[in-house]
Parts: sequence; structure tokens; C-alpha cells
Amino acid sequence: MDNIFLSQGIEITIIGISVVFAGLILTFIMINLFSTIPKIVNYFRREKDKTENEKNVVPSMDICEDHLAVLVTVLDIEFKMRSLLDKGRFTFK
Repeated sequence: MDNIFLSQGIEITIIGISVVFAGLILTFIMINLFSTIPKIVNYFRREKDKTENEKNVVPSMDICEDHLAVLVTVLDIEFKMRSLLDKGRFTFK
């Protein structure tokens, strides 16, 4: 009779340990997914933004160099006054 209780106890112990380790493995996977899902989402957003930016390209116009210098200076001052330069950047081609 003691053998029956002992064998059942060992089975329950092995099943319990297996359940705990399975839970730990699932927790580890979930924690890793929380860090990789935003990376995947940002990757697809970047690709989408690139295609949208390519559609919104303004054709170049012939602008006098003096006028261009004034425009760049005004934009630079405006960005510095509003502290937008910390959040992004602007470029000229």
C-alpha cells in the first residue's frame, strides 16, 4: 500500500515540477515578446513612412542663393525658438 502512495506522490511531484518549469518558460517567452514586438511594429512603420515621404517630395525649384540663405536662416531661428530641433531635424538637398 505504501508503494501506491509513493508512486502517486512521485508522479504528482514530477507533474508539478513540469508545470512550474513550463510556466517559467512561457513567462520568459512573453517577456522577450514584449521587447521585440515594438521593434517589429517600428520597422513596418518606418517602411510605410518612407513610401509616404517619397510621394510627398516637392519638385525642386530654381531659387536665388540669397533667398535660399534667408529661408534657411528663418527656419533655423524658428526651430531654435520652438525647440523643435531636439525632437527632429530638417535637411535641404
